[in-house]
Amino acid sequence: MIKKMLCLLIIVISISLASDQKIGIKTGIGFEFQTIGPLIAALTNSSSSGGSLYLPMQTDKFMIEPNLYYSYQSKEVGNLEEYESNFMVNIGLFSIQHRSDKLKTYSGFRLGIAMGKEKSIYTSSDEEKSKAFLFGPSVGAEFFLSDYVSFGGECTFRVIKGEKEGYDYQGNSEIEKESTSILTPTLMIRFYF
Repeated sequence: MIKKMLCLLIIVISISLASDQKIGIKTGIGFEFQTIGPLIAALTNSSSSGGSLYLPMQTDKFMIEPNLYYSYQSKEVGNLEEYESNFMVNIGLFSIQHRSDKLKTYSGFRLGIAMGKEKSIYTSSDEEKSKAFLFGPSVGAEFFLSDYVSFGGECTFRVIKGEKEGYDYQGNSEIEKESTSILTPTLMIRFYF
């Protein structure tokens, strides 16, 4: 599944970079405000790091925006180490409404997958793995500071369904089904080329 999503992402990026002036596609790169700090922490070898990268590709009416997210946290307690890492890939498909020269709104949905690994000092020494399918309707707005820089916000009602492979307190293998719904607000800055 990851290979398919990565192939789709590579195809979308390749199409956007291939003579985007001729087909009217505007491309860029975006970052969440809440992940800029963890990105800096990642560069300084902190025990907690993470980041989210957006790759908007848009025409006058539509936007496709792949998103990559990664986070890692670790903690040592005595001689033991516990950690948690998460990786998410999703793609947003949106309809765009231009409200003025400087403001646009968009609505659509995000679809993707997430994977995680964690090891706790309170369970057996084996690593627990999780994988999930993500879907969520999204709305957002983007204010253009210039032709190349925008500040915006997005809200996604994310529905997550997946399973977690782990171990109980006696060391027996178990698979736990998970289902979650969460409202995810995001502030971001995008740079366009």
